Amino acid sequence: MWKWPVEVVDWMRENTAGRTTKELTLLINQQGFDKKYGMVFTESIIKGAKSRYGFKSGTPGGNPKGYSAKYPAGMEDYIRSIARGKEAGEIARAVSEHFGIEFSTAQCRAYKKNHDIASGLDCRFQKGNEPVNKGKKMSPEQYEKCKATMFHKGNVPANHMEVGEYTHTTDGYLVRKVQEHGTQRERFEFVHRAVWEKHNGPIPEGKMVSFLDGNKDNCEIENLVLMDNRENLELNRSSLRFSDAEFTKVGVTVARMKVAARRKREEVKD
Repeated sequence: MWKWPVEVVDWMRENTAGRTTKELTLLINQQGFDKKYGMVFTESIIKGAKSRYGFKSGTPGGNPKGYSAKYPAGMEDYIRSIARGKEAGEIARAVSEHFGIEFSTAQCRAYKKNHDIASGLDCRFQKGNEPVNKGKKMSPEQYEKCKATMFHKGNVPANHMEVGEYTHTTDGYLVRKVQEHGTQRERFEFVHRAVWEKHNGPIPEGKMVSFLDGNKDNCEIENLVLMDNRENLELNRSSLRFSDAEFTKVGVTVARMKVAARRKREEVKD
């Protein structure tokens, strides 16, 4: 289990109050912790650390229920009604026009994920499909522009990681390098998922592994819980996550009961 250095945690404890996540990120990057401990501080990582360690900014803009105040009422139902067979960009444009708001493709993807809305599309590059530029050579002009920054065979990047080394994703998840070659997904594994599968077998489709104490670096099996997206969303909406893992266990039970009751009501309506 990897934890932040005590010095960094103590600094956050003393400086979080009264500052937004953006302000805190700018300030912590001036302290030299990145070079001293080899850490990276982004807004998403700082936000995750505040949650893990229970630090509150006390600045305006929070929403205890987990709903975003900037989205109009009825938007979730509208997106569900039009999502089938549409890509995120198409949905985003329809929502923007329907409600008269600015709703980007990135916001749409996040909204669909947070609200468990599926389009039923597989946007991955299909095996056997050929890129339109396959077999085509660059023009001499294009080559001259690109050759200075081309990666030459045998060169090793300065940030190269060895197999077995750990790092963090931009969302603060702990990952471990498991092989040199392949796609990024093949070369790295999420530590919390690997730990869960070591003890319980493959993670079922539609399920996710979450952290009971909110600390994404605490990948001990006792701190991990399996749930689906609706249960996870309910846990966040109802503010049932706590820094104390035992409290969150109770919260998970409550969230599951609420989701089960909602599903039962949906079945009765149908």
